[in-house]
Amino acid sequence: MEKKDVSRTILHLLFFFAVGIWLIAVLVRAARTEGDQILYSEGRFWDCSQGWYDDEGNVYNIEEYVFTRDDVGKEKVFHYRIPEGVDLVGDESLCFFSRGMNFRLFSTTPEGTEYDLGAYDQNAANLSGTDIGLSYHVISLRQTNESDEISMAITPTEYSAFVLEMRVEDAAEFITATVLSRMPMFIGSIFIVFFGFAIIIYALFDVAAKRERKNTLYAWGAVSMTTGLILLIETQMIQILTGRPEFWTTLKYALCLIMGYFVALQIDYMAQAPHKHFSHVIGYITVGLLLVETAGTMLNILSFYRLWYLSALIQTFDSIMAIVLLFREIRYNKANKGNRFTVYLLASIPILGGVVWVDLLIYAMAGRHMTDWGRISRISYIIFIAIVLIFLLRKSIITRQRALEMEKYKIKSITDALTGLLNKGAYIEKEAELTAKLIKGREKGEESLSFALMSLDLNYLKKVNDNLGHEDGDRFIQAAANILKEAVGDRGETYRVGGDEFLAVIYGDDPEAAYRDVVQDLNRRVDEFNESENSDIPLCFAYGHAICRSDQEYSIHDSERIADQEMYECKHKMKAERK
Repeated sequence: MEKKDVSRTILHLLFFFAVGIWLIAVLVRAARTEGDQILYSEGRFWDCSQGWYDDEGNVYNIEEYVFTRDDVGKEKVFHYRIPEGVDLVGDESLCFFSRGMNFRLFSTTPEGTEYDLGAYDQNAANLSGTDIGLSYHVISLRQTNESDEISMAITPTEYSAFVLEMRVEDAAEFITATVLSRMPMFIGSIFIVFFGFAIIIYALFDVAAKRERKNTLYAWGAVSMTTGLILLIETQMIQILTGRPEFWTTLKYALCLIMGYFVALQIDYMAQAPHKHFSHVIGYITVGLLLVETAGTMLNILSFYRLWYLSALIQTFDSIMAIVLLFREIRYNKANKGNRFTVYLLASIPILGGVVWVDLLIYAMAGRHMTDWGRISRISYIIFIAIVLIFLLRKSIITRQRALEMEKYKIKSITDALTGLLNKGAYIEKEAELTAKLIKGREKGEESLSFALMSLDLNYLKKVNDNLGHEDGDRFIQAAANILKEAVGDRGETYRVGGDEFLAVIYGDDPEAAYRDVVQDLNRRVDEFNESENSDIPLCFAYGHAICRSDQEYSIHDSERIADQEMYECKHKMKAERK
């Protein structure tokens, strides 16, 4: 094994070890979660983001409230009084998204009695530090009356904490509307995941592919699956359906980190131009960061959200590396007439990386009013997949056409041009195949194969050529070939191995009986032809045969000589009868 192969094997073992212990650590922490990470109830809604006020009487739109670094870890209480005329019938819920905060909700009656409505600890499982992305909340207001005051005590864990899309709504309608709004993005992400999985399965069973091509497909499939899973998690659909945003967001951060290594592998495997293996560097960095994340998970001392920034830097480095290798690949392909497809794939990596940064820029500009990241990335990746599939389909069609052309040439090369029977070259191939089967059966000590070899010689061909001309001689050969082919039928194969020489391989459970049937059919057809033609020079075969079995000691060449000897004896006998 080459030195670079040993190094890559060690790296892959370390990589899977790091992923494994990280996953164990996350699952252990997730198992300790108490209560729901997302709150659910039932109800109907109206917009209630306006009209919130603090203890000093300052009025706010709670969705636009901006926390500062000084607010982190400090509780701030907001109040909201249910508007007059709103009919609470007992099935309403306060519905909203939040990020980077813990909170508790309670209502206060005009008499000063407090009722707890719900509380949320966004880091209940201690998985991903102090920022786990968006959380979804539906909190029942059944204990609340029209004149009551709703209070929300917020403790931000990040200065970027915010509340989004707050309203009182029927929970079923809110969940349904949220799920339906994200369904197209969810389906698109599923498609990307399935595409990556299909590539890996295809590479796994493509036994004819070279190792370099299989490795390229594996890396490509891993990148597609990882990208699709990240975008899938980003739709919030899984978080809403499972009620576990922290676990899935933590998984998203790890996938972003892991994908940097998969992209580096993809670049290394696709670039045919000589280059150093940059993916080794990315691989060891990824392993180190995974181990750091694992320690942070177990000790609860680190925010995975901060490590995600390092993932973005790795992706940027991958894009720069792809651009450098792209120019090398272009020069290499010009000099060596290489595969242009590798150039297209290498060019796609920085393009898709740029699309991700455009998506992030749009997300940053949209601020808290954007509940989903990755729309453009998702669409761009699906378009990229479509283009690649079209390219591969076109390449497959061209390859198929070439294969058909080669098949035509092969058929022509093994077919006798005059008669349409298989020629001597085809028989030599069949002879080698049958010999191998006979030897295999002999080694196993069983009669796994038996057949009859029939050697034939067309009489009077020279007389036809001398008296009637070569054109009539060709027609004479064609007639004989057709008669022989019809007589053998589906019982075997027929070959023209010389000017007036033919061979037939006859199969059957009893090859001797099958040979006699062919002879009987052949003689009948020859007689019918001579009667219909009424020629002075009749069509006539001399023939002989030999039986080949797996348990025989002599070779197939010996059987051919036996068949030829019997055919010549038949020929001499026919001459004697004519005299």
